[in-house]
Amino acid sequence: MKRTLKFGIAAAIMLLFVIQLSAQGPGGGRGFQMTEDDIKERVETTAKTLELSDDQHKKVLSYELDFYNKRQIEFQKMRNSGGEFDREEMRARMTKVMDERNAKYEELLTPDQYKKFIETQEQRRNEMRQQREQQQQNPDGQPAERPERGRGRG
Repeated sequence: MKRTLKFGIAAAIMLLFVIQLSAQGPGGGRGFQMTEDDIKERVETTAKTLELSDDQHKKVLSYELDFYNKRQIEFQKMRNSGGEFDREEMRARMTKVMDERNAKYEELLTPDQYKKFIETQEQRRNEMRQQREQQQQNPDGQPAERPERGRGRG
């Protein structure tokens, strides 16, 4: 059980890293595009981690494919904006899509499964933040200088 949970968490972290890269928009994250097979593999890991029934497994796969498609639509809108988009608006859109998916999970899963799902999500977010912070520091531990973003700066 612990080995399966560790594997599931590791797979989830990798997925979030990939999502983070693809969410960077123009100039970043273009090297990897998730596929439906990637989503199916992630759902397999989730099914094992949460010990889903066959019916739950089928519904979670449907939810995740829908979630993936909605995210891709939002990313495409962002890419088509010519580099000018409102980051906060994009975050709000993505949060709405994620909240809709989580509401479906809450209806489908048992309270214990949903609690484990939310805990896993939070753990992945925390690990992603830590990775981002480590990437933003120089080897001497000092914050790295970041160029200004957007047009008309610098």
